[in-house]
Amino acid sequence: MRFFISELKKNSAFTLAEVLITLGIIGVVAAMTMPSLNQKLADQKNMSTLKKAYSVLQQATNLAISEHEAPEYWGMVDNDIDAVTNVYNYYRPYFNMMRECQNKPGCWGYPMKYLNGTVYWDAHNTSWYQYAFTLTDGMNILIDIYPQDMLNTSFGMDVDHDCAVFFVDVNADRLPNQIGSDVFAFVVTDRGLQPAGIENTDDCTLSGNGFTCVARIIRDGWTIKYKK
Repeated sequence: MRFFISELKKNSAFTLAEVLITLGIIGVVAAMTMPSLNQKLADQKNMSTLKKAYSVLQQATNLAISEHEAPEYWGMVDNDIDAVTNVYNYYRPYFNMMRECQNKPGCWGYPMKYLNGTVYWDAHNTSWYQYAFTLTDGMNILIDIYPQDMLNTSFGMDVDHDCAVFFVDVNADRLPNQIGSDVFAFVVTDRGLQPAGIENTDDCTLSGNGFTCVARIIRDGWTIKYKK
């Protein structure tokens, strides 16, 4: 009887080779699942920050409109330093900034990429007319004025005039600095602040530029589904 129990224990024990194989399998499974889990956690954090950014920009826009009339009277013109400066100054009192970069590098991460991975902005160009700043909670925000035709074709907006565009980098200077991943666009129209893509999100695909993805994200319940 004692011999039988001893043999049973001996036969049921794991050998060192079996333990090592099991640990190896666990390691492989973990290596396969961790990147996906990390990306999911990063997306959730980005969405939480994006919601906050939307709220901050919406509130600032409402205050700017109450002080300076509707945006169609702001004189927004592409490639006009005075126009973008005026819009920036309309908004400036309503943001809690920890740094400002008035048409100079330092408040925006480069290179900035499209959703398809190609480079949109390689580095800051002093000939551009744009302002960037960092809020006290770490978000980078850039404001520029875009022409009507580009807003209609690339940003999914139905507008009849040039408009100011806010780009928000929800994780500040950290990578990937990619539109539709951690960089998102909002447009100031005669209807106030609008998520880019509110009329058309067709370009929010892995082969697209990503400008229209904010509207797609909101439509999908504040989730990034186009990357799956």
